[in-house]
Amino acid sequence: MLVPMARLELIGPKNIFLDVLTALHEAGTLHIEDLTKKIDAGELPLEHMEVVENQAIEQERLEELLIRLRSIIKALHLPPGEVDEVERQKHYLELWQMDAKELAAEVTNVIEQVEDRTSSLAQAQFSMEAEMALLARYEPILEKIQPLAKQIVTTGAYDSVALLVERRYKGALDGLKKELDSITSNQCEIVSTDVDEDTTAVIIVFGKKYSEAVHKFLAMENVNQVRLPSEFQDMPFDVAYDQLRQRREELPIQMEQVKAELESMSTMWYTKLATVRDVLVDKIDEGSAIPKFGATEYAFVITGWLPVDGVKDFRKYISDKFGPDVIVNQLEIDEKDYEDTPVAMKNPKWVQPSEAVMSYLMGGRPMYGTLDPSIVWAFSYPLIFGMIVGDAGYGLVMLAIIIWLRFKYKDSPAIQLGTGLLGPAATSATLFGILYAEFFGNIPWAQGWVSIDKPWIEMGAFSIPFYREHYVQELMIIALGIGVLQMLTGLIMGMINAMRTKHKKHAWIKGGLAGMLVGLILLVVAIVIAGSNLAPGMQALAAIALGGGFLVAMWFGGMSGFVETIELIGTTASYLRIMAVGLSDAIFATAINSMSSAMPRGVNIVVAILFHAIHLVLALFTPTIHALRLNFYEFGQKYYEASKAEYKPFQKTGGEKSA
Repeated sequence: MLVPMARLELIGPKNIFLDVLTALHEAGTLHIEDLTKKIDAGELPLEHMEVVENQAIEQERLEELLIRLRSIIKALHLPPGEVDEVERQKHYLELWQMDAKELAAEVTNVIEQVEDRTSSLAQAQFSMEAEMALLARYEPILEKIQPLAKQIVTTGAYDSVALLVERRYKGALDGLKKELDSITSNQCEIVSTDVDEDTTAVIIVFGKKYSEAVHKFLAMENVNQVRLPSEFQDMPFDVAYDQLRQRREELPIQMEQVKAELESMSTMWYTKLATVRDVLVDKIDEGSAIPKFGATEYAFVITGWLPVDGVKDFRKYISDKFGPDVIVNQLEIDEKDYEDTPVAMKNPKWVQPSEAVMSYLMGGRPMYGTLDPSIVWAFSYPLIFGMIVGDAGYGLVMLAIIIWLRFKYKDSPAIQLGTGLLGPAATSATLFGILYAEFFGNIPWAQGWVSIDKPWIEMGAFSIPFYREHYVQELMIIALGIGVLQMLTGLIMGMINAMRTKHKKHAWIKGGLAGMLVGLILLVVAIVIAGSNLAPGMQALAAIALGGGFLVAMWFGGMSGFVETIELIGTTASYLRIMAVGLSDAIFATAINSMSSAMPRGVNIVVAILFHAIHLVLALFTPTIHALRLNFYEFGQKYYEASKAEYKPFQKTGGEKSA
């Protein structure tokens, strides 16, 4: 649900403004409201709180130091290891209590102790890694060429070029020899040997005075020349190979030495550097907040937001700090403020994955004052996913993978979020698989265990197991029914949101569309109970609801009402994908079983496992896309309005919170 928010205004004398700002930062509960636009637009009779010149200079200095410090931290690869929190807290408070000049001097001193050595070590590590990668490319090439190179003896009057040629083009060497003889006046020799099944190594020896012409010719013909790194270019190929191998043996040892020194420095400096970084970030944030506030000639004005249940403690905190010098007023919030009100949400842990995905896909959290649909989506997404997949075998495999991922990656928020969303969906797929009597499709060896002619449970026209492949029409009706109910729920929620935000026109349009769906439901009921005494009354009510709803939507919406009516029909019909995609998955799984059962024993098991594994990936990906689309697009667009702001209190990264 959305947490009720309070808008507060703090007024006090300018001479204690910086103390109040620091106190708010330490409290870490107030979401600062930027008054810049309202002051510029003349909505508030205030001036901007100005940053004095020396404060601006100090701010720039701290920002420069933070950039240098972050470069050091990046180079050191500081581990997210355990930190002595007592020592960290002590050091943080020492730094925080310094004025800007003292802090800059202290940070500069820390940086100068680490920066040069860290930079040189990081550069050395980068250079060696690049060299290692380069040598790794050339070693296998020289390994192929060097046996042939040892057979070639050249003097200072001759130059040589190595080529690697695919064996199928080996016949082209005769033509190449003729061209080179023409260029070098017959001062050219070609020696070749097959180095493996696919490659022939070739060395061309020629007079040095023809070197430029030969290289130019080979470049124009796009011949695959072996070009060595600059430090090996003047060496014979066999010598270069020996030197390269020696260098590749030396580099890992040198890299380990550099890495060990970096790790040693990281261990030594981790707490201090991380603490200094946090202090700089907090100081810069505090300075950056100053222009957001308003001022008169003698007073400052700060406005911000925090949860209603925190107002009492916040008032006491400010009163204890500043007494009557700072006045805290709670301002009234009405619907015109909802759009800019920062949103905080509080949902059960099992709902939070749906909340996070909803906020991401819908462009933000629900606007303040509207309904939070997180718990609705926490039920509807697994329901639709399970109906589509509907296979206990696939569902159980998904659950096993999800459980393994949750335990394997306990510290990964992304993995925990994804598995938190997919866990209930996989459970739903397993339960629907039991309902459909599907376990990796319609498995041939299970034919004797379950019979389509002997249902476990009978409920009128329906029975359990509910064999999807035999009840296509019924499945279509169920899918459309879910679409109608979800669209009706969305329109009712949209109508409530519109009334809360005082958008009466939107409320009437959505109410009219909802009436049409109610009329449709009544019409279906009338058809089902045809012949009953209630049927004529139901038909009349259906006609009133359908016609009345359409007229209301058109009257208040005009052309947009007509468009939304057509759109409602389309989005409701799109729920047929539950039937279509689910049925295609079931048929595909059955086809895999039929195909594998026709194969020899042993081969059939391999084929079944392979194709079911492929289908499992599809069964995870495709239904996820469709279930998300139905919930977060078709359903969500009927009522969802995204907030512009999320509740982010003005708080320090380090130090103790005072409130």
